[in-house]
Amino acid sequence: MLEQNPGCRGMRAYRIGWTILIAAIAGLTSCLEGPKAYVEPPPPVDTVIVPATAYVTVGRSTVFNARVNGTPATEVAWSVLEPGGGSVDSQGVYRAPAAPGVYTVQAAFQVGAGQTATARVNVVAPPAGVISAPPRVQPGAEDQKASIVPLPGSRYQWSVTGGAITAGTDAAAVTFAAGSGPKVTLACTVTNAAGDRLTSSLEVPVVAPVTLAISPATATVTVERAMKFGFSIQGGTSLAVTWSQLEPGAGSLDQQGNYVAPPVPGLYSVRVTAKDDPTVTATAQVKVVARPPESIVAPGSFQPGAQGLRAMVPEVDGMTYAWTVEGGSITSGADAATVVFAAGDGPELTVRCTITNEAGDAFSVKRVLKLP
Repeated sequence: MLEQNPGCRGMRAYRIGWTILIAAIAGLTSCLEGPKAYVEPPPPVDTVIVPATAYVTVGRSTVFNARVNGTPATEVAWSVLEPGGGSVDSQGVYRAPAAPGVYTVQAAFQVGAGQTATARVNVVAPPAGVISAPPRVQPGAEDQKASIVPLPGSRYQWSVTGGAITAGTDAAAVTFAAGSGPKVTLACTVTNAAGDRLTSSLEVPVVAPVTLAISPATATVTVERAMKFGFSIQGGTSLAVTWSQLEPGAGSLDQQGNYVAPPVPGLYSVRVTAKDDPTVTATAQVKVVARPPESIVAPGSFQPGAQGLRAMVPEVDGMTYAWTVEGGSITSGADAATVVFAAGDGPELTVRCTITNEAGDAFSVKRVLKLP
């Protein structure tokens, strides 16, 4: 075993001595200073905006208050965080924008190391009050509906004069029964989520059912000729009608019932409709017919006493024919498209035919025959 160096043992003893001395001095110093005093931290700063949530109608204003530890705050910087979210002045007066939405109002406080607080603003549409209801009702009619376009958060209160509510007094849609007349008055007070109110009303006439007839109900008209249709109506309020045609190319028709037939024969329809109740209509059937022919075929001359002479006009369905012979006599076909006749002694013979169509329009054609 090697023997330790005596010099090293002396150095280690020296160091231990100094360590003990320093610790003793530190302990003595601590005893002389005594215990340290406790320092209480500053109280917390409570910053809020009142109210924390608000509902405002577009374009309207409301006031926010800033408070620090429950008391009104001074030296507050107000702002709206969202672009287009409205404006707020130095007194906390907020004006809502024109568009509904949810926005944030902020207050920045000088106290509390620049603390901030925020409030939520729900900007809502103004109350809507346009009432939709039947244009008219019959006396005693039940299960009639009226409504207003609903807006979220809105409240409704209906009343009816001249009838009775049967369901939906506090809803956007109401069911009612009509009285005996002459009208039912519907009223509704609408309150939106911001508390703004709108009261609107609507009068619904109470009328007897509409009945309508057209005259004539059937008609026959020559092509391109004019005629006038009439009507009779009962019930409703205006006694007004509109006129229309059902087929294309059916001619022309104005709103006074004046009709002009088309140039093409055929079957067409004319309709009259009650304005007060468009489900009530009356229809006339119109038969458009051709004009009577305007030509005749007959001999250019005759011999006195000749027999079996013939004259003819075009034969058209629905036409009637009436022949006369001057200077001779009819032997057959007086009411047909072809007539057979005998000549007299002369010197002249006139053959005439009157042709009448189904519309009653007539045309006469004639031929004068002479001796050769």
